[in-house]
Parts: sequence; C-alpha cells; structure tokens
Amino acid sequence: MTATFLAPYPVQKFFDNNGVPLAFGLLTTYAAGTNTPIATYVDSTGITTNTNPITLNFRGECSLWLLPNVAYKLALTDSAGNVIPGWPVDNIVNAALISLYGGVDTGTANNYILNFASPVPPNTNGQVVYWLPSNSNTGPSTINVNGGGIQPILNPNGTPLGANQILSGQFVSIIEINGIWQLYGGSGVGVNVGTFGTEVPLPSATTTDLGSVSGHNVQITGTTTITSFGASAQVVAPIYIGRFTGTLTLTNSASLMLPGGNNISTANGDSFIAEYLGSSIWKVLFYQYAAATSATSAVKASDTQRISTTTLTADPDLQLTLLTGQYEYELFMLFDSVTAAAGFKFQSNGTAIDSRGTSPAGATGLVNAAAYGPKLESFVGATLTYATVGTAANSNQVSYKGSLLVSTPGTFGIQWAQGTSTASNTTLRAGSYLTATLLAQKTSSNATIRIYTTPGTATETIPVGVTSCTIEVFGGPAGGGTGFNLGGGSNSAGGGGGSGAYSRTTVSVSGAGGLTMQYTVGAAGVALNAGGLSQVVSGTFSLTTVLANGGSPGVASTSTHPGAGGAGGTASGGTVNTSGNAGTNGTRGSPGVAGQGGPGVPGINFGGASGGLGGTVGAAQSGTGPGAIVFSYT
Repeated sequence: MTATFLAPYPVQKFFDNNGVPLAFGLLTTYAAGTNTPIATYVDSTGITTNTNPITLNFRGECSLWLLPNVAYKLALTDSAGNVIPGWPVDNIVNAALISLYGGVDTGTANNYILNFASPVPPNTNGQVVYWLPSNSNTGPSTINVNGGGIQPILNPNGTPLGANQILSGQFVSIIEINGIWQLYGGSGVGVNVGTFGTEVPLPSATTTDLGSVSGHNVQITGTTTITSFGASAQVVAPIYIGRFTGTLTLTNSASLMLPGGNNISTANGDSFIAEYLGSSIWKVLFYQYAAATSATSAVKASDTQRISTTTLTADPDLQLTLLTGQYEYELFMLFDSVTAAAGFKFQSNGTAIDSRGTSPAGATGLVNAAAYGPKLESFVGATLTYATVGTAANSNQVSYKGSLLVSTPGTFGIQWAQGTSTASNTTLRAGSYLTATLLAQKTSSNATIRIYTTPGTATETIPVGVTSCTIEVFGGPAGGGTGFNLGGGSNSAGGGGGSGAYSRTTVSVSGAGGLTMQYTVGAAGVALNAGGLSQVVSGTFSLTTVLANGGSPGVASTSTHPGAGGAGGTASGGTVNTSGNAGTNGTRGSPGVAGQGGPGVPGINFGGASGGLGGTVGAAQSGTGPGAIVFSYT
C-alpha cells in the first residue's frame, strides 16, 4: 500500500463570527500562555518574519509559518480591533520536526562543522541532524551547524564526550536542546552494555592508556610493567575489558586498585574487567587467569626406585606448576624399602617462592620404615611435626597437608631419597599423589597474610589499598629443666618449659598504605632459659603496643626434688590476651619422667610453639620453635 498524508492548508484563511472571510483582520502571535509577542515567518526558509500583528488580505488570508516545537498563542480581531468570538487560541504547536541529513563534516577532530540546505533556522530547539564525521573524536567536542555558532556536543547526562564516541565514517545523530547539541546516536562503542567493540592491540607502557583506543576492548601486548591505565577514558561509560598476550607486572596502587590489593604477574591469555573512576583512578573489578588454577594434581603412574643414595632428587611425577596465589595442598606417599635401614626421606622443592621463605614450603621429613607407622604431619613455621596413627604393619604411608602462599609463579613438588644409603631399593609407589587447590589469587608482595618467624626486630610496611589489619603476636617458648642422675638407675627429671603468650588486636589501616610498624619475634629458649618477648610497636603508623612475653623455663631437678614446670608467658595490648600454657612437672622415679613443655597457644592464622621437654639425665630440650608475628590484611 502506498503511504499518503493529508495536505495542510497552503495559505491560512480566517472568518468572522458569521462565517464571512475576515477581510483585513488582524492576527497577533504570542508565546503560549503569555502576552509576549513571538515571530512567525512568511515562507519555509524561516528568514523573513511576518509583521506582528499580521494584516489579513481582502480574502482573510495570510502566509503563516511557525517555528517547530514552539508553543504559540494566536489572537484574532477584525480591522477595528474587535475580538472574534472563540479567540485567542493558546498552545498551538507545530511538532512536525524534520530530521535532516547534514552530510560529511568539514571540520577537524573534536571541532566539527556542518553546512547544508535546511528550511529550519540554525540551532532550532528540538532539531535532529544526522551526519558523517571525517575524524574520530579524542575527547570533548563541539559542532557548528549552518553557521549558527560553535556549540558543545554532550552526552545525555550532560557530561563531555570521551574518546571515540564519534568515529570517522560512522553515522552520528545529534539533537539541539537549549543551546547544546546532545549526542544520542554516536558510534555506541563502549557507551552501552554489549558495545565494547572489536579488540584493539595496545602496547604495554608504564602508563597504558586504555582510553586511547577506539572502543572499550583492548589486547595489551609487550612485557613493560604497568602502573597506570591513563586518564583519557570515559567516565560516562567507564567499563573496559582487556586481555594480555605476555608476562608483565600490574602494580597495585591508589590509582590502580587490583583485587586483594596485590601486584599481579600476567600470563598470555589472562583477561580483566576494569572500571574508570575518573582523575586517573582505576579499579580492576575482575581478573581471570588463563591457566586452570582452581585445582591441579599430579599422580604417579608407575613406581620410582632409588638405590644407594641419600641425595634428595625431584620426583619425576609429583610436580605442579602454580601461579601466584594462596593454595592448600595435600601429599600422599606410598613407599617401601627392601631393608628397613634404607628408610625414606622427602622435602618440598621447586621454583615457586613462598611468602615464608625461598623454598616452596620449607617442609622436610624423615621416615624409617621399621620404626614408624602412618603419619599425619603438620607444618608450622619452619618445623614439620609427626603424629603416629598406625603400627609398623602399615609403615609405608605418609599423609601430609599444608598451605602455600606463592609470590613468584613456578613449580612446586616433592624430592626424596633413601634415609640411609644402601644397595637395596627404596621405592615410591604408583598411586602416590600431590594436589593443590587455589584458595585466592594473591601474591606475597602485598600478601593478605604475612607470617614472620625469624627471631629479631624488623619493619612491616602496610600495603596500599587495604582497610583493616589483624595483628597476632606469639611469645617464644621456654626451654626445659635439666634432670639429675640419682644413681642406681633412678633419675629426678626436670620440668617442661612454658609456652609463649598470645595477643591479638585489629586496627584500621584505611589510607595508611606505605606507613610502617616495627615488630620483634622472640627466640625459643634453650635449656633453663626463658623464651623471647615478641611485640609490635609503632613506626610511622601509630598503634598501642601489642606484646606477648616468652614462657618461663622448666626448673632443673635436684637430688631431693624433681623440676617444676615453667609458667606460661603473659600478654598485653590486644583485645585478646592469652597467657601461655605451663609446662608439667618432672617426676622422680626409676627412671623419672621428664616434664612436658606447655603446648603453644593457637591463633587465627598461626599457632604458637610448645615449650621444651625437661631432661631425665643432664641436658633438657629447647623450645620447639621461635615466637611469631602475623599481619592479616583485608
């Protein structure tokens, strides 16, 4: 069907109250609702205005052209000024706007110029123009339409344009509203959800300016460390997506906020979503590693034998590749030796760097097939401890669980050898396995949890981007008391050493990135000596001192009395202050039973070390490990 339209009156004609043409009548035009005169025009060009009032011809006619989208009030009288009944008529609007093709602009990037034939005066309120830009914009832009003067082009919310909202050769639509041209049909790339555009390569640089490319979809190439995503991106459409093609470092800061407040080492295929907050400030909302890091495992498919060697060598199967992050891992080893004397020893190995030292976990162990049943091992600080859960009949199984905070990506695995070199075989059996599960993608440079167990005083620097810090302080454990030989096979045993105290507090560190605290890790006491004091005090960051004293040593036994257990240390300064556990008393007998060291006090992210055992004859043992300081950031 052919579309048709009702033809308007080409010439306006007016009548008196009797229906007779209003010869030489007067038509006055006002702004709607007022008595303020407003212009009308004699033809469609909108150049020549009518007189106001308009004098009708002898047939009661006039040429009457109204401004589009402007409300009028029309008043009609005869030639003597008498009002014609039914008049005036208010709120007369010509809403038939014309969308005009403005052609190709003749200006420059950000400063556009259009000149085209139009029946509408320049900069008419409500006028729509669509046109082809010759250049893409790089930021805030203006346009001059038909010589009407330079006016800004703004987003619908009133903000200036960002880069690439106008693209060369792609149609743009604008609408005139109160002296401003509003963009409502630009390239669309990056402005609306789902319009990120095609992926555009962008070389990495110290400042890698995401807003410098068309669209909001970047492929970052190269290996240069990135500290900023620049300042030219759009706030009105602040979401950008990206992908890396190589290895580089994203540096966390107040202007480039990364997940967890940590630096990120990228890899080929890693991707991210980032939001521009303005003023050069970016927040990476999501980071996805390309590698499958949520869970990884290695299982021995066949036996491996070692003969006549105590040299630790990496197992060919029990090796994993880990990225930066917090992992939990589990190791199960099934082994046997032709002779019990050969035994079996193992430790972790690899190139991945753990926050607690240069070794992946620092865990070592020695197992003798004849002497031990299955083991459950636990790793605290730098000490691997065992709990026997079986009998010698099942002496060929080792089960181990631990955690790993990887700051430098690399391998993590197991190396092993014979406990004693013999010409007989020690075999690690098929079915042994090592698994690691990623808990959080974090690095130790700004680690969520930092654990310090090296005795002495050092400085802790608060990471950028964190808001809260839980401080845990563990005092050093004491040594045990020495024993006394009573003769005749009888001994008077020394008492066990007391464990160190525990103190915990949580402080606000919002905006304190880069400030420092001073901490001291107390050493373990040797025989007959107390454990060292551990504490955290103010540096450039001010806080109440958090202190945990070391335990008291076990008492040496005498010819008349066995040794008493040492008292646990005391704590202060925290919201939680827990005294250490006392060691037990030694006994007198044949032989006397040595006092047991007080067990360490558990914390949230760590556990204190136990006091040393008392001696039965002569020397006692030192505390089982140093104190510790833990900083846990969120």
